[in-house]
Amino acid sequence: MTGALWWSVCGAMLAAGLVAVAASVIGTRAPKRAGLAARWRAGRGRATARRRGLRVVAGLVGVLVWLATGVFAAAVLLAAAVVGVPWLLSPTASASVRIAKLEALSEWTQRLSDVLRLGFGLQQALITSRKNPPPALRHEVAELADKLQAGWSARDALEDFAGQLDDVTADKVCAALTLSAVDAGPGLAQALDDLAVSVREEVAKCRQIEADRAKPRTAVRWMTIISLLVVLAGFFVPDYTAPYATGVGQLALALMAGAFVGVLAWMRSLASHRPVPRFLVNDPRSRVPQSDIGEAAS
Repeated sequence: MTGALWWSVCGAMLAAGLVAVAASVIGTRAPKRAGLAARWRAGRGRATARRRGLRVVAGLVGVLVWLATGVFAAAVLLAAAVVGVPWLLSPTASASVRIAKLEALSEWTQRLSDVLRLGFGLQQALITSRKNPPPALRHEVAELADKLQAGWSARDALEDFAGQLDDVTADKVCAALTLSAVDAGPGLAQALDDLAVSVREEVAKCRQIEADRAKPRTAVRWMTIISLLVVLAGFFVPDYTAPYATGVGQLALALMAGAFVGVLAWMRSLASHRPVPRFLVNDPRSRVPQSDIGEAAS
């Protein structure tokens, strides 16, 4: 096979890899009428299949680039780019999921407050809340109601509910409910009203933060796509990429690519949500061994 044909095949495979990267970054449109939970489960399935496809494409790109150019560093970098670029440039899905959960939590808290004002008890209100819960909390609320109906104490069920949500804001709501379950008294409905307002304000702030973060993400995404296009163009100009075939050139290429990836990873870490430590958790140090309990009982 002639050198020109090798370059053409290599460029075609690299273009296919870039198309896969673009599809992974942009994604597909989910049905607008589908529930949030259903969309999230379907999205996870698509993400798994997409990652497998990207690995296959990355392997093919790496092998073909190595066979065509003999530049091992370029083969490794381009294969890694097919898999790593979508992860580096994809918007943080965890932030979107957290915002949806918080929005659902504020709605559920407000509904609980309205039910309590009608004269229902706390446990009855929690069980009743499963009839029409927010879609993002349907599974968690259903489990909470099932545990209460199965004989769990309200305190244990609420602690488990808070553990499933795994968020400090949810801990605030569950702490108010737990305190009322342990020592019932007036004012719970008003406290839930105030918490619902506080959660809605936090949701608004989180949305504003994500909107501000979207701007630098877009700039970095386009900068990376342009860099990959320059690399692709270099395959069609052998004289331009010839210096990188030497040992020193491969070392320089690896150092430059590593620095570029490091900057992207650093920017992604800055844009990622850092969860605040929860306070409604059991401290393992406070657990009493069963042997000590038996000795105390005897």
